[in-house]
Amino acid sequence: MTKQALKHFALLTLLVCATAYAQLTPAGDTYTNTAGSTTNYGAKTLLDVDGATQITYIQFNLASIPVTASISQATLKLYVNTVTAAGSFNVDYVNGAWAESTIDASNAPALGAAIASDVAITTADKNQYILIDVTAAVQAWLSGSEANNGIALVANSKFNATFDSKENTTTSHPPELDIAFAGGDGTITGVTTPSGSGLTGGGTSGTLNLALTNACAANQVLQWNGSSWTCAAVGTGTITGVTAGTDLTGGGTSGNVTLSLNTTALNSVYPQLAANNTFSGTQTINNLVSVTGASSSGALSALNTLTSGSAPGVVGMTNSTNASGVKGVATTTGGSSNGVFGTTSSAGGYGVLGSGPFVGVYGSTSGSLSTDYGVQGVATGNGVGVAGTGNTISGEGGALGNLAGVWGDTNLSGTTFAAGVAGTADNASAGKFFNDSNSYPTLELQNDGSGGLDATVLVAQGQSGVCSMNAGGDLNCTGKMVTAASVNGGASKVALYSMQSPENWFEDFGSGNLRNGVATIALDAQFAQTVNVAAGYHVFITPNGDCKGLYVSNKTGVGFEVRELGGGISTVSFDYRIVAKRAGYENVRFADLTKQFNKQEEQHQKTLHSARSSSAAKIEPAAAPRELRKR
Repeated sequence: MTKQALKHFALLTLLVCATAYAQLTPAGDTYTNTAGSTTNYGAKTLLDVDGATQITYIQFNLASIPVTASISQATLKLYVNTVTAAGSFNVDYVNGAWAESTIDASNAPALGAAIASDVAITTADKNQYILIDVTAAVQAWLSGSEANNGIALVANSKFNATFDSKENTTTSHPPELDIAFAGGDGTITGVTTPSGSGLTGGGTSGTLNLALTNACAANQVLQWNGSSWTCAAVGTGTITGVTAGTDLTGGGTSGNVTLSLNTTALNSVYPQLAANNTFSGTQTINNLVSVTGASSSGALSALNTLTSGSAPGVVGMTNSTNASGVKGVATTTGGSSNGVFGTTSSAGGYGVLGSGPFVGVYGSTSGSLSTDYGVQGVATGNGVGVAGTGNTISGEGGALGNLAGVWGDTNLSGTTFAAGVAGTADNASAGKFFNDSNSYPTLELQNDGSGGLDATVLVAQGQSGVCSMNAGGDLNCTGKMVTAASVNGGASKVALYSMQSPENWFEDFGSGNLRNGVATIALDAQFAQTVNVAAGYHVFITPNGDCKGLYVSNKTGVGFEVRELGGGISTVSFDYRIVAKRAGYENVRFADLTKQFNKQEEQHQKTLHSARSSSAAKIEPAAAPRELRKR
């Protein structure tokens, strides 16, 4: 709702509550003049009506009046300022939209039928109000049978007069639309209790009483039969006998009777102790279950016979904060027993699948051999293998809240080729990351080192170039900044290069309109917060029409002025470009990055040397783990 509509609504509410009466001032009023067909008179203090050249336009905002309101009278109230030639005028509908600030004789909308005809004005009416009945028009606007494009005052013959506009602050007599509403006083004239309502009482005067009907007999209640409330009897509740059904014993027809389970029934309804039982339904056990047996197939066997979908053989869950959903323990120190062993014949399945909001699979080992793994995955053919060392995860896990599908960590510090996670490839991708989330990044990198904003977060290096990003968010590259743009309908792509500067600049663009040779432009409030306008800024102006030329003056922290050269008074639109120094980087120019790139190159050369000379630089695909080989 607009501010004007809110003002009207507040006024309307006050008047309706007090007197069922509303008074509205125009949302817009102006006039057109064929002698100046492209001139707009929206800011004028008078509304001119002349038989030869001038038509007045007035529009009222009715948004504050409900479309269901009952209008008994609507009156247009005009204050006569001057009467040059007495006569009459018509009040007509306007058949098109218009705006006070842009309408002129060349773009004025067409006029419709007359609302009021031959409204007479004499010289005696000067400095007086005249009243015109426009009830039918207001009712039509509210019902939607006519679009509310306002009214037009059209002179008859040589009539010439002026009326005060809403911009007239001398006499402050703007046009008004006075509305009287029809309606009753809200008095209740009677309360009735029709048949089937279940009520008695009511009346048309005095203090009225309502009560439930007392026409029902003893032990009857009011009951809804689908169309009315009626009296209905209720049951006596007498039980004449209890019969024992299937698998029950007992019962009787009098006194206190007893029902019991038939413990002698030998059928599938009851599980039997010390016997083999088959359960076909879902079973729930709310306490510890201990299974002990001597079987080469296992003490506990679970088989899911579904052949498709997600159907696990065993599901283990726990609500404990320091336990496992499934725990496997092998106590023997010999042989090839496993705490947990998983295998699958499915091409798309997993021998062991771990999933969780914290750690999906965690493995540790206390072994001292280089072939001892906390967790190892071996891939053959086109498979995927995962191998993790047995080092203890240190406190860095807290930085991620322990939320990791795969966690890699090294206890080594300062070692050239040490890495929490390392990926190598001879002729493929050393690492790939995929993500289906709309809220989280596919790859997130963070450096919490003591180097502050200069700590390196990411380095991407090839044979002839390098890009790095530090903890301050600065991106430094030795190559080009290139954008690939589609051309030829998307069949081709071309390179576009970013402009570079020795200083850190931000820029903004916009447009304005020169009025009588001057315009004031305010800086965008958010843009002004990103730059230091006190350090000065540059403005470049491009006029969009014929003029003597434009220049910028009166630059401040909140905006600037654009003026026409030579004191011109043209009305012309223009575009502008603002360039200002980024806040916090006002004194940075040709920042020296030599030390940073030399340090990165030195580290890169050490890594290459270590990778070529150390067998630890590449994890070769291992044979099956010792436990699997022994099987």
